[in-house]
Amino acid sequence: MIRASLQPTASREYNVIGKSVGERLQALRQQRDMTVPQLSGPELPEEEVKAIERDVRDPDAAELRILAERLDCSPAFLGQGITDRQVAVLYSRTDRAEAALRAGEVRKAGQELARLGAEPALGFLPDLRRRVGYGSALALEAADNRPAAIEQLRTLLEEACSVRAETAAALADTEVELREQRISIALALCRCHCEVGEVQAAVQVGEEALEREEPLGWTDRLVELASTLLAAYIERGDRERMTQFATELLEEADRIRSPRAIVAASWNSAIVAHILGDLLEADHLSNRAMRLQATLDDPLAAGRLRMCMAEYALQHAPEDLDIEKIDRMLTTAYGELTAASAHPSDIASCLLSLARLDLLRGRPDRALDRGLKTVEQGVELVGPVAVEAHQLLAQIYQALGRVEEAVAAQTEAARELERMEALRRASEAWIAVADLYDGAGRPEQGHAALRRALACAAL
Repeated sequence: MIRASLQPTASREYNVIGKSVGERLQALRQQRDMTVPQLSGPELPEEEVKAIERDVRDPDAAELRILAERLDCSPAFLGQGITDRQVAVLYSRTDRAEAALRAGEVRKAGQELARLGAEPALGFLPDLRRRVGYGSALALEAADNRPAAIEQLRTLLEEACSVRAETAAALADTEVELREQRISIALALCRCHCEVGEVQAAVQVGEEALEREEPLGWTDRLVELASTLLAAYIERGDRERMTQFATELLEEADRIRSPRAIVAASWNSAIVAHILGDLLEADHLSNRAMRLQATLDDPLAAGRLRMCMAEYALQHAPEDLDIEKIDRMLTTAYGELTAASAHPSDIASCLLSLARLDLLRGRPDRALDRGLKTVEQGVELVGPVAVEAHQLLAQIYQALGRVEEAVAAQTEAARELERMEALRRASEAWIAVADLYDGAGRPEQGHAALRRALACAAL
């Protein structure tokens, strides 16, 4: 990636810092013994160069890059007098902030990224500005401020998809970097929408990104984006679409033969196989994903993958379950997640799965204790993890014969699914509420729950 072109010598550099854009342009042109006609061209006529030098108007980003290239300096230097050394410092600070975020130092990383975002020089460094904005959004997500992260990611994605960004990238020969940034931003936005239960918004972001990026060719990152979209289809309960899409995704991952892509595709495709009851395929895909993940240096992803595979085995294959194996997987995953400073919702989900395992072992009291502690001590639960918590508590209360509390928990799950617009799953959840009411001898409330189920099904 090109960060900045060569600047003038240090002595001359001093002479243009603190001046206006026009004054810097004129000074640099004269230092290079260039005339206005030599500096101008078809895309920037002579009269426009003169107008910029007189400060009659400011150049836009594309014009600034053209002029900077002809003057053999960086756009940041021409636009604001920012030197190569200052630009290098900004990149170094960004590198350190990203490293802190990866290490789980969320507050430290977020504060530094916020300070970087306020640097005026970023206006002339669009690739670095997007990096800083993306990192800041990830810090907000990790700090459980997903609404703010979503708002920031939306703004970033709109800018990264603009003609202005594409033009600037073409002039700087950074189209590949821009595309990777664009895919990463869309992936994070799709994931955040899904995490807060806005499943339909997640699907829309993922589908629009895939439609935009697929014609340019598949990459590791694009497969990861598509796998995130597949997760949104799973949360929406769209069996037909998720089945077809999982097959297509595996084919693309196998075609590009990248371990990272194959892990991403196999991960959620194994979940689809679990849901469809194809346990042999689910086992094959999950083992394949974990085997390849072990070759990649990413403990957080390894922990999430291990937890995810154990969770779906618990939910969709309880009859053939190797309880001790699942216990080992979840215990290992919990250690990996906590060591990697995973998001609290990931850790909560892992603990809820351990509570589910207690229930399967015939220990409902222990399951309830673990489940309630997870809910009380964890972050405010929303989206998929909230549904998971409420449905599990409903099952535990039912096993304990505490029907009223089971109804209340299952009702919360159904309402959360409605809020998520996962209407097929919401309909199933309301049917479960109706069954609980019928078992308690309360047919009127059961009929009301069935009407809610029918309304969701119709929508």
